[in-house]
Amino acid sequence: MSDGNGKRGMRIFRKDDAPLLLETGMMSMPTMEPDASEQLVEWATNGGQVVKVLFGDPEGSGMSLVWSWFGPAFTLPRHSHSGDCLYFVHRGEVHMGNTVLGAGDGFFLPADAPYAYSAGPEGVEVLEFRGVCSFDMQITESLARWDHIVEVSRANAERWASEQEAHA
Repeated sequence: MSDGNGKRGMRIFRKDDAPLLLETGMMSMPTMEPDASEQLVEWATNGGQVVKVLFGDPEGSGMSLVWSWFGPAFTLPRHSHSGDCLYFVHRGEVHMGNTVLGAGDGFFLPADAPYAYSAGPEGVEVLEFRGVCSFDMQITESLARWDHIVEVSRANAERWASEQEAHA
């Protein structure tokens, strides 16, 4: 962004003004192996997530910053992205197997490294820092685990819907 004199300057962003990730075109539609299209649609539309692009600079630095809220027990399927990403837990907890990351903790994943996690009992807010403004999502979750993810979604849909508005 230019300051009007052709120089790059400070840019301010606000969460309340940030567009939803799906509105920006920054992330391509997920690809899946094995195919679990019906489960994906149910999971993605259950109200357990709000994902906003706080900052995206495709013409300049190429950097991006995404803010995500996931409701209590929300489970992300095993997936990867085409860009390196540094994740920072702002509030709540991330559960990755036996590892629990709380506020102030984080993790780094190189491009194409698969991962999955669940939000803790109070949900989680995560910041995602990338050196790119365009990336993909490749889902490689097993069909058996999809069944569990959908069960969790169904069991929590009402609670998530009531909490989602406070985070939108």
